[in-house]
Amino acid sequence: MIFLLRMTTPNKSLLFLNDGGEMGHIMRQKDWSKSPVGPPENWPSSLKTTLSFMLNSKFPMFLFWGADHICFYNDAYRPSLGNEGKHPELLGQKAEIYWAEIWDIISPEIFSVLNGGPSTWHENQLVPFYRNGQMEDIYWTYSYSPVTNALGQVEGVFTTCTETTSSVLNLAKIEASKDELEFAVDAADLGTWDYNPITHVFKGNNRLKDWFGLPPNGEIFLDDATAAIVAADRKRVRQQIEISLGDYESGGKYDVTYIIKNKLTARERIVRAIGRAWFNEDKVAYRFNGILQDITQREKASIELKASEERFRKLVKTAPIGITVLDGDDFVVKMANDMALSIWQRSYKEAVGKPLFEVLKEIKDSILPIFEAVKRTKKAKFGTEYPFTLERDGVAQIEYFNFIFQPLLKDDEVVEMILVAYEVSDMVKARFELQESQKQFKNFVNQSPIAMSIVRGDNLNIEMANNALLETFWRKKKDEVLGKDLLDIFPDLEGSKYPETLKEIIRTGIGVSENESYVVLESDDGVKEFYSDYDYQPLYDLDGLVSGVMVTGSDVTDRVLARKKLEQFSNDLEQEVEERTNALNAANQQLYQSLLNLQKTNEELEAFAYVSSHDLQEPLRKIQMFTNRLLERESNKLSEKGVQDVSKILASAQRMRNLIEDLLEYSRSKDTDVNFKSADLKVLLSQVIENLTSKIEATDALITYDELCTATVIPFQIKQVFQNLIENSIKFAQPNLQPTIEITTETITGEDTDIPTLMPHQMYYKISFKDNGIGFQPEHSDQIFELFKRLHGKFEYQGTGIGLAIVKRICENHNGAITASSQPLKGAQFSLFLPVL
Repeated sequence: MIFLLRMTTPNKSLLFLNDGGEMGHIMRQKDWSKSPVGPPENWPSSLKTTLSFMLNSKFPMFLFWGADHICFYNDAYRPSLGNEGKHPELLGQKAEIYWAEIWDIISPEIFSVLNGGPSTWHENQLVPFYRNGQMEDIYWTYSYSPVTNALGQVEGVFTTCTETTSSVLNLAKIEASKDELEFAVDAADLGTWDYNPITHVFKGNNRLKDWFGLPPNGEIFLDDATAAIVAADRKRVRQQIEISLGDYESGGKYDVTYIIKNKLTARERIVRAIGRAWFNEDKVAYRFNGILQDITQREKASIELKASEERFRKLVKTAPIGITVLDGDDFVVKMANDMALSIWQRSYKEAVGKPLFEVLKEIKDSILPIFEAVKRTKKAKFGTEYPFTLERDGVAQIEYFNFIFQPLLKDDEVVEMILVAYEVSDMVKARFELQESQKQFKNFVNQSPIAMSIVRGDNLNIEMANNALLETFWRKKKDEVLGKDLLDIFPDLEGSKYPETLKEIIRTGIGVSENESYVVLESDDGVKEFYSDYDYQPLYDLDGLVSGVMVTGSDVTDRVLARKKLEQFSNDLEQEVEERTNALNAANQQLYQSLLNLQKTNEELEAFAYVSSHDLQEPLRKIQMFTNRLLERESNKLSEKGVQDVSKILASAQRMRNLIEDLLEYSRSKDTDVNFKSADLKVLLSQVIENLTSKIEATDALITYDELCTATVIPFQIKQVFQNLIENSIKFAQPNLQPTIEITTETITGEDTDIPTLMPHQMYYKISFKDNGIGFQPEHSDQIFELFKRLHGKFEYQGTGIGLAIVKRICENHNGAITASSQPLKGAQFSLFLPVL
C-alpha cells in the first residue's frame, strides 16, 4: 500500500504520532474523518498520550478505544497479524467486526475493564484468529488494563501481549517425550520374557516367575511356562506361539490374552502377552521376546462396566427427569427416556430417529438459539424455570422447566448433545399466584379506610402503614416511618401498654382487641389525645412461627365524646327536671332519636370492624397454613395434593379480597362529607374502562357509550357505580355469547320517573346501562339492591352480594336513584338518575 504525503508543513496537532514507525506513518496518512473517533485533532489527550507511548514502544501493544472498541496497535504487534490477514484494514475499525472469530473470548474481559473491573493477566492462553489466509491456533501471554482520563473515567482498554505459540508447542513436545519415558519406566513393572527357539531356553523376570509360580533361579523351558496357562486357554496360546515363530510373513507379531494359574498359590490372573519373533537371513526365528501385563482388574472392571452400563440404561430410561440425546448436526433424537416422551406426549416411534423440531415444531423458536449457543461455545447451557411453549392435548401453552444442555465433543466438535430437563410448571405458577395474592393483600391494606399497619420482630419494626393510619393517627409520612422501629418514631410510647402488648402477641401468638382505648400520642404537630378501637392479630411465617402483628384501629373519639356529653346532658336534665319538664320531654325525644341513630351507626361500625378483624384474618390464616404445607411437602416438585393446597390458598385469598373490598366500599359509600365537584362523566367512564381492560379483553366484551354529561358528583363514588355495573354485566353474561353493554344518556323530570324519592319538578340525568346477559325475574328488580342479596349460588357466580347495594347507596348520597328492569335471558337494564344542578 502506497501513501502520498501532501502536507507541506508539519501538523502540530499530529506531533503525538511522530517517530511511531510504520504504524505512526499509517495513522498520519489515514483519513479519519469517517471513523467513529473523528479527526486526530479532536482526539482526547488520554488517547493521544496512550498512542504516543504505544508507537514508540518495542513491545507488542494493542488498544481498544471507546464504546465502539476502536482498534489501534504498534509496529511490534504488527507481525502477530501475519502477512495475509487484518493489517492494515484493522486500524481504526470496530473490534466486534474485525475480531468476530474471537469476540466471545475477549469481549467479556474488555467490558469488565471498561466497567471499572480489575486488570487481567493470562499466560500461554489459546486465542486463535484469522491470519496468513487461514485460522491459526495462537498462544498468547497478555494483560488488559484500563486507560483513564483526567477525571478517572475509563475510556479504553490497553493490551500488552506477546505471542508464545512456539514455546507452548515445544513444551508439548517435551511433555510427549516425558510421557514416553514414563511409559518405559512403567514397563519395568510388567512381566518380561525372552525365549530362544533354538536352545528352547526360556528366561523371565522375577515378576513373571512369581506370577507363573516358577522357581526364581535356574533354567526354565517354554513347556514349564505354558503349563501355568489354564487348560481352556493353553492350546490357543501354543498355536499363536507357533504362528509367530513359524510364519515369517506374519512379521513374528504376538498378541494374546489368557489366564494363568500360579502353581504354588493357585491364584489366577488374566494376562495379555505382547511380543515379537525375530528372524535371521534364512527366515528362521532366533529370538522371541515381549512383555506380560496383568489385566485382571481391567477385565473384571470391563465386566462390571458392562453391568453398570446396563443398570445405567435402565436408570436413565426410568428416571423421573427427562433425558434425551440428540445428534449434533441436525438434532435427530437418538435416545429419549420415558419421562422425556411423557413431557412431549409422544411415543417412542413418533420421536426417536426423527429431528427434534419435526417432533416438537412449537419449541423451535425458543430452543434453537440455545442449541446454536451450545455448538458455538462448546459449553453446557443451564436454565432455571425457563418458559417453553408446548402443545399438549392440542393446545399450545407455556410450561416451565429446569434444564441442562450438555455438549459431547469429538475432535473439538459437538457431535451429540445431552438434554436433561424436569418440569416445574406447577411450582412456578403456584408461586406467581401466591405473589399476586400477597400483592393484592398489600394493596387492600394500603387502600383501606381503616387504619392498618404491620410491625415485625421484637423491635417492632414498621413494615407497612397505610394512609388512614398515617393521616388519622400518626400524622407522619411513609418515608418517615417505614423500616424504622416503633419506639424510635414515637418515644413517648415507652413505658405504655402498647409496645409490651405487641411484643407479647409475637411471643404467644394470641391476639388482643380493645374498645375505646385512651391514647396520648406526640407527633411533629403536637400532642394528640383520642380514643381508639384496636385489634392486634399475630402474623405467621411459613415455618409457623409468629414474626409480626397486624394492627387495625378506628378513631372513635367522636363517639366517646358524644356519649359522655349525653351522659352529662342527662345528669343536667335530672337536676332541672322540675323546672324544665316540657323542655326535657322534647329533649328526651330528640335524645332518643339521636341514640337510635348512634346505635345504628355503632352497629354498622361494629359489624364492619368484625368483618375486618375476623373475615380478614380467616383467609390470611388459610394462605399461611396452605403455603406452609406446600413448603413442607413439595419442596422439590408439587404433587397433586400440593396443587389442591395452592388452589385452596387462592380461593380463600380471592374470597377475602372480594368480601373486604366490597364491605369497605359499602361503608365508604355513605360518606357525603367529601366535596362534590363538576366532572365529565365520560372521562370517569373512560378511566373505569381502562381499569377493567384485562376483564374486558378476557371476555371479549363490547362496550358502547354516548357523550354522557357533566354533573356535580363525588367522582370516585360515581366511578365505583360505573365499575360495579360494568363488572355485573360481564359477570352475568350468557355462555357462548359476546357480552355487549350499551350506555346511553337522556334528561328527564322527576315526575316522569314514577320514583317517589325523586323531586317531581327537578331535572335529572338518566344514564342507562343495557346488556345482553342472563337477566333475572322482574319481581327481583328491588331485591337485587339489598345488602348481601344474591340471586344465584356463590359457586355458580362469584360475588358477595354487596356491589349493587353500594351502587344504590351512592345514588342516594347524590340525591338520586337507581332502577333495574329485566327478563330472563333477555339482558338487564340499570338506570342511574342524577340531579341536574
